[in-house]
Amino acid sequence: MIFDPHEMAPTSVGPVVNTLVGPRPIAWVSTLAADGTRNLAPFSYFNAVAISPKPILVVSHSLRAGAEKDTLRNIRETGELTICVVTEEVADEANASSGDWPADIDEWEVVGVTPVASQRVAPPRVGEAPAAFECRVHQIVELGTAEAPSNSLILAEVLAIYIDDALLGEDGRVDAKSLHLVGRMGGEDWVRTRERFPMGRPGSADPNDVRARFNTR
Repeated sequence: MIFDPHEMAPTSVGPVVNTLVGPRPIAWVSTLAADGTRNLAPFSYFNAVAISPKPILVVSHSLRAGAEKDTLRNIRETGELTICVVTEEVADEANASSGDWPADIDEWEVVGVTPVASQRVAPPRVGEAPAAFECRVHQIVELGTAEAPSNSLILAEVLAIYIDDALLGEDGRVDAKSLHLVGRMGGEDWVRTRERFPMGRPGSADPNDVRARFNTR
């Protein structure tokens, strides 16, 4: 069956895409309004898009009831954000902070997490999260128009990375097995990332050797 998204309502397209594209990493985004009001919210349209010459992360911000969410408004005002990673240990709190609440509601207080001062930007990081990226806005790309508003892509330059010492191995690298990341699937389904398997890339291997492995008919 072929689906034509142009002939489908957005409410029908979303479940299809969200189910097929996953697991999606989750950005737990901390921002401050110009007046210092705190905001904390999770976003599952998130990833890394560049490393050199500077690391860039992207968060896709959608509209809520046709209006910008507090996160994007704050980022436009201040140009700063802190992105915390979401693990099994804080998944409930991250999910709970996605509530549709007015701007004067402090999600930090509602879900009971601890704000810890960042080093390079004003928005704090979540003390219970084992890693966080302190970022400033590199660019905001508008995907819609005034007549048909859509998502805004927030390209964020990483200024500093916090990593809990407990995650670092003797070689100074992050021990991936100790980082119990979670992701979003379709609907209300989430996924754990504990079950992993190694798979090396072919690199410059002889293509005939690769061909012999797969073309067995």
